[in-house]
Amino acid sequence: MACLNIASLPKHIDEIRILLSDTRLYILAINKARLNDIVSDDEVAIRGYNIIRKDRNRNRGGGCIYMRTNINYTIRNDLKFKKLESRDIIEIQKPSSKPFVITTWYRTPDSPSELFQYFENVIGKVDTENTEHIILGDFNFNCNFDSRDDNCNEILNIADIYNLTQLIDFPTRVNSKAVP
Repeated sequence: MACLNIASLPKHIDEIRILLSDTRLYILAINKARLNDIVSDDEVAIRGYNIIRKDRNRNRGGGCIYMRTNINYTIRNDLKFKKLESRDIIEIQKPSSKPFVITTWYRTPDSPSELFQYFENVIGKVDTENTEHIILGDFNFNCNFDSRDDNCNEILNIADIYNLTQLIDFPTRVNSKAVP
């Protein structure tokens, strides 16, 4: 599984189709899909995948998840918080295995810090179910040791409380603001 920020799914749909035809990805979460009701499912369909959409508008935000058609899943509406730009929270049921939950979250760089409380509430609810929880997304914070920001400290505290492990341990986007 993977998660990408793409700033317009219709603009990049051919690249996404090639990516999914050339890889073994079963789940691909897309941030900043920029979909609305004018864009039909057929326009962004990919053979062999279901699309689960969370539209916002054509100028910003929104997202979707591509899920291989052979994966049995349910959308966990009971875990959603309107204040989070959360796609869908999905539970995967594999044969002869315990189900697990996948959450995607895109946090805009200028979001208020109170959003971390809503995010922690989602994690806490899944934690009470004693279910494996995989979180994909872009939280837009700086965790460089030299210039760690408050948002980084907030998310690291949540990770510590719930025994979460960060798999990406290097900057995924470097710009002039991030360079000391």
